[in-house]
Amino acid sequence: MSVTEAKSRLAAPNAAQRIPGILIVGGVIFAAALFGILTRPVGFLASFWPANAILLGMMVRNPRFAGPAGWAAAFVGYVAADILTGGGWYVTAWLTAANMVSAITGYLLFRLVSENDRKLQHPVSVLYLFGICCMAAVAAAFAGGGAVGLLFDRTFAVGFKLWFVTELVNTLVILPAILTFPGVRSLSVRWPPSDGLSLETMLRGAPCLALILSVAGGVLIGGPGALAFPIPALLWCALTYSLFTTSVMTLLLCIWLLISIPAGLVDLAAPADPIRSLDSIRLGIALMALGPLTVASINTGRRELIARLQHIANYDALTGALSRGAFFERGQSRLDELIQGHGNIAVLMIDLDHFKRVNDEHGHGVGDAALKAFFPQASKHLRAGDLIGRLGGEEFAVLMPLADMIEATALAERIRLAVEATEVALPSGEALKFTVSIGVSAHKADASTSIDAMLAAADQALYEAKAGGRNQVRVRS
Repeated sequence: MSVTEAKSRLAAPNAAQRIPGILIVGGVIFAAALFGILTRPVGFLASFWPANAILLGMMVRNPRFAGPAGWAAAFVGYVAADILTGGGWYVTAWLTAANMVSAITGYLLFRLVSENDRKLQHPVSVLYLFGICCMAAVAAAFAGGGAVGLLFDRTFAVGFKLWFVTELVNTLVILPAILTFPGVRSLSVRWPPSDGLSLETMLRGAPCLALILSVAGGVLIGGPGALAFPIPALLWCALTYSLFTTSVMTLLLCIWLLISIPAGLVDLAAPADPIRSLDSIRLGIALMALGPLTVASINTGRRELIARLQHIANYDALTGALSRGAFFERGQSRLDELIQGHGNIAVLMIDLDHFKRVNDEHGHGVGDAALKAFFPQASKHLRAGDLIGRLGGEEFAVLMPLADMIEATALAERIRLAVEATEVALPSGEALKFTVSIGVSAHKADASTSIDAMLAAADQALYEAKAGGRNQVRVRS
């Protein structure tokens, strides 16, 4: 078998594998375009046109479709739907070209952002989505604005604005649901079969029910304020459900509004009775005001939660000293600043004497009380900018920026004396006195200085203090 024949045989399955994808693209776009055409009021463009956003979403989610064959299949789908419903070849080709320009522009722009941003996983991703949709709508409006003038005898400016607004709203409404779709398997995991109508299930369905009731209120009450009725319920859904679920609910709501308002099912016109008109407007304003208040309230709670989590991560729960990780992180930041300015830096290693004996003889509760009593005695002598952290067990470290050996030794001695005068109450009512040993190390900060090396030197001095009888300060440069 020749090399050419081998290549042909290898290429044949790949071409065959692409055929189902091409058929999917063409079939989906045909169905979406046909649906949009069926929502078209007599003598006007479609009230809801999902085909462009669906095509863009398919190409972004499945780049293997985005070859020449895939785009050609989409073109055929557009044309077939329009011709089937009585469209003329010239106008159909023009409108289809404008639709294709929108999807191709959006696809090329989405290639410039990360995969996580394409899936709307960051707050800034929504800004990217909005910007891309705007630019795709502008491109489509340039391509299709003239067709509006041809069909309805309007100026290009009117056609441009109409096409831009229509394209933008359809894309923003539909595309998020496609981009955030997690897959069928993920949906089955997220929504397992329910055993019954439990209280938890009812509470979880409350935002959805509120959205349905708000839509019904818009139909029954109507008036200029009806558009604002669903806003609080939609925000409740966003705070309760996943991004995909919220996108789908937003999609369904917007489809309803885009179709029902032109059809007269939701009457936004001001009623003849001024009192009814004011009722609608005031209710809409009241519900609209709930939106930002709800978001602000939730954000405040989240900020407080984040602050608590950061405190838990950065501070030792028992003593209030910095955690080991936070001490090293902040210490390295201070050291980097001192290296640039060639300043002095000192560290103290502090260890509670005979701590194991305290735990063994009096229990861990007394040991914890000793640790808690030590921290305020040590921290009250620190300067502004000094760091103290618990490295583990009964071992603490202090980092002193812009301090030499004399200043560091003096601080260590003040801490030692303060702890020596501290007492911890025992369960028996007696008082337990305890002491600390401290090792001190001071350095001139330069490129060779490291937190680990300074702590190692201070730890060696601490070892000498313990070997010398404890309750004392030793130094090592």
